[in-house]
Amino acid sequence: MPIDTIQLGQILSDPEFMLPQLNRLAHASTVQHFDDFTGDDLSNYILHSGSDDLAVDPAFNAQVGGVVRLSAGDGDGAIAVDQSIIVLPTPFKAEDGNLAFEVRLKFTDITKNSLYVGFTDITTADEEGMHVSGTTLTTDMADGFGFVFDTAMTTDEFWAAGVDTNTDATGSGTTGIAPVNGTYNVLRMEVDTDGQGARAYIDGTLVKTLTAKVTTPTVAQYFVVSINGDASNSAVATVDVDYILVESDRPSA
Repeated sequence: MPIDTIQLGQILSDPEFMLPQLNRLAHASTVQHFDDFTGDDLSNYILHSGSDDLAVDPAFNAQVGGVVRLSAGDGDGAIAVDQSIIVLPTPFKAEDGNLAFEVRLKFTDITKNSLYVGFTDITTADEEGMHVSGTTLTTDMADGFGFVFDTAMTTDEFWAAGVDTNTDATGSGTTGIAPVNGTYNVLRMEVDTDGQGARAYIDGTLVKTLTAKVTTPTVAQYFVVSINGDASNSAVATVDVDYILVESDRPSA
């Protein structure tokens, strides 16, 4: 972060000097949502779960550092039955610039669920965003971008994908990275202001570049994490979310 005025003897790490600089130079020009889930209040989110008895609303789970657990049911795999979803109801637009999200999460069982992490143009609960069967990507939303993992894939690896007015992004597909039970992955994606390009990172490494039709830049979108059952699981499938970060330039109007 640049400091525009440095006085002789000024200690830059001293909050007396740093906080005014950060507030003036950064806070006014950017918007950021960060949640490390160390408290017990999820009232800022939309929480929803399907009708199955094992599908429950996302909730805090007693783990070191704090996590939110999403639990998918063991019903027929339909969203209305097995889904668990957390939605940040604040809208963002790619056209404002520097739109990105980052999530740290882990699975308890990668053989029993489908997952979508990213932006969607729909805030209704019964919507999966994206899923994959074999090598075919299906987007349930008209606009959005993010990561998808689905046990119906031919090869069980994270995919990075986008969709612009119901047209899949160029380059959407596998990242070559497979999740491991009980092991955290950090998923991050950054989209260009014009919605034509995006970069997907896993654990700090660039794993996929999308080059066209990533998302419509003028459409308001909402960040979600969603897990769903796969119609073959006989027990609850969960994903633990350690933190969520969403950031963007502040809109001009």
